[in-house]
Formats: sequence, C-alpha cells, structure tokens
Amino acid sequence: RRKNNVANDNSGSDSHDKKSDANKPKNNKKKKIVVTHNNNNNTSSNNNNNNNNPKSFKPLKDLKLGSKISGKIIDVCDFGAFVHIGYATRGSRPGAALLHISQIDDDRIQNIHDVLRKGDTVRDARVITVDSTKGEVGLSLRNPRHKRRDLRTVKTGEALEGKVDKIVPYGAFVDVGASVNPLLHISRITGGAIENIRHHLNEGDPVTVHVIGLDLE
Repeated sequence: RRKNNVANDNSGSDSHDKKSDANKPKNNKKKKIVVTHNNNNNTSSNNNNNNNNPKSFKPLKDLKLGSKISGKIIDVCDFGAFVHIGYATRGSRPGAALLHISQIDDDRIQNIHDVLRKGDTVRDARVITVDSTKGEVGLSLRNPRHKRRDLRTVKTGEALEGKVDKIVPYGAFVDVGASVNPLLHISRITGGAIENIRHHLNEGDPVTVHVIGLDLE
C-alpha cells in the first residue's frame, strides 16, 4: 500500500510553517545536477570545429568505467544530451558521449530542455558504459546505486521500503533495493477494484510493500 507520509511541496504554506521547518535539522544528501549553464546562446562555430577534430581525440581504450569526466553539451535531444568528452567515439557526433535523460538526476525529468541546453558544461559525470565496438560511451550524473540485496534473503511477510520504478497495466514494479524489482499487483494496491493505476501510483512514488510470495526460479 502506498506510504502516507509522502513529502509535498509546501511553497504555499504560511510563515509559521516556514519558521518551524527552519528549526528542523537538515539532512539533504541528494546530489545536485552538476552543470554550468551557458548564458550565451551564440556558440561559436570555431569551438564546434575544434570539438569535432578527430585528431585531437584520445583513444577510447584509455577511458575507464567509473571514471569522472567533464565536457560541454553539443546537442540536446528528447532522450538525452550529447557531451563532448574528447575521446574517440563514433557516430553522428564524434567525440561525444550520451548523457541519457534517465541518468541526469535521481528524480524523473519530464522535459530535458528545462534542465540542459546546448553549450552547458557538465562536470564530473561518471562513465557507466564504454562500447569499443560501436564507439559509444554512456555518462551519468546520478548517485551510484548501493549494492543490491540478494532476493533470496527476502522473507515472506517482510515489509520493504521502495519507490515505484515502472507502471504496467497489471500493476507496478517497485525498486526495493533488491536484485530484482518485485511486482505490486493491481489487485493489491487498494482494498477495492482499480480502473486506472495512475490514479493511485506513479513512477517515483515512495511506497511500503509487504512480501506475500517469492518465486526464485
């Protein structure tokens, strides 16, 4: 069932609420999106030409998984941003790596164009994929995931904290930090029939679920 103490936006609360919030200890460990925005919309063509010079690229074999890298965004698409990293990637944007929209922030981003734009500088992105065969590199600005719990250690009846990862017609898959995201069946979300799951749950919602069965095969 859905957790009741979901954090809400209190930007419209009165001054008394704001004063009481100010006295609460801060424990914000959320990683910020490390991007320097370019306020000049006219990116020079000379910079673009230098970025696309293959002779200046480093060998892709020298790029290690998990390493940190910085670069300037040379293109933004609906599915992600291409960051010039100076390594010999191939494709329509040589020398660039893909920062997928799902890897920009731990919270879901609806419109990438509200967050990133061409000319912005991305700092300390983590290299999460290197495909030497295809000449492709993937980057991430998200916090590294903790070690996943072995599903075999989960017990029937156990309560687990998690977030909704994906909504499907028959239920929701919940990320509880295990090696597999368990299914919260539509029949188990409320005490009655549900016509539209999204009226009750959406991706990113925090939930507390109880394990009612395990199939480890």
